Amino acid sequence: MKKYSLVSLLSFLTLLLASCGTDSHHFKIDGHLLNLNQGEFYVYSPDGSVTHGMDTIKVQAGRFSYLVECDRPMTLMIVFPNFTEQPVFAEPGKSVDIKGNASHLKELTVKGTKANKLMNAFREQILSASPAEIKKCAIQMAEDNPESAVAIYLVRRYLVTVDRPDYTTAARLLKLIVEKQPDNQFAARLLASCNGKTTINNGSKLPRFSANDINGKVVNNAMLASVPNVVFYVWATWNYSSTSQLRQLADMERQSDGKLKVVSICLNPDKSSCQRTLKMYGADNITTICDGRMVNGDLFNKLGLYNLPDNILIKNGAIAEQHIEFSRLIGML
Repeated sequence: MKKYSLVSLLSFLTLLLASCGTDSHHFKIDGHLLNLNQGEFYVYSPDGSVTHGMDTIKVQAGRFSYLVECDRPMTLMIVFPNFTEQPVFAEPGKSVDIKGNASHLKELTVKGTKANKLMNAFREQILSASPAEIKKCAIQMAEDNPESAVAIYLVRRYLVTVDRPDYTTAARLLKLIVEKQPDNQFAARLLASCNGKTTINNGSKLPRFSANDINGKVVNNAMLASVPNVVFYVWATWNYSSTSQLRQLADMERQSDGKLKVVSICLNPDKSSCQRTLKMYGADNITTICDGRMVNGDLFNKLGLYNLPDNILIKNGAIAEQHIEFSRLIGML
């Protein structure tokens, strides 16, 4: 009788799951995009449900498949080559089918669960809508469906992580959501974040803070007090524009003769991927904080940050600008 190694057996079982559907502890995505022959996507979860922070999905002949461990409902974010993001709402033992055209990613459809059907309806509703109309639609959809994971996504996407956050409305909706989803820790953390979000005005002093960087060293107001220019910068490994800008800031700090200090806040759910990226981009000279809590991190919220990428510029101890275009930030240094 032929013997098989444990690795071979596990590989066989993985292939079997991928070809025959999924079991009660996994969630599967199958997809087909026109006008995209081959390439790769990234996938992560805003609440850190993806074990390694971020996975890669390979595309061959326009088709792709992804199998992930799933013991509870979770939201997956697929990052396409043009860096647009598509939410997919996962449930244990379920599978979905994604179809669309790579040239018109806003018109994608995700079929297979009630939550994804609801998101399809919202996407169709806002195709030709203005930003103000989109926000109104998102609020209405969240009010009507507080029991759905879609409601959490819409509140975060259109009320929290925008240029002008509406924390009051977000907190009101999240309170309804938490009442309907009492076991959803991500919703609870997001509600606490909105309730405790700090509003900081230009010209004011930086709020007092203390945090540990990825090497365990203390970062606080005192270590920044004597530096003429300080930039707090928010980034994540899956966001290309943020990593590209981070590399430029690291070069500028290196050449500044001590006149510029960059404090980066990484939104990755784990330090290891953050450290690898810093080393790969030659940005390991800058001070970096990565507490693994993503948008729920203490410093991220204490400084009133809300976007990716995001920034605060401090000149001679006072806040000069916040949340500004990168080209403008560079021009002010």
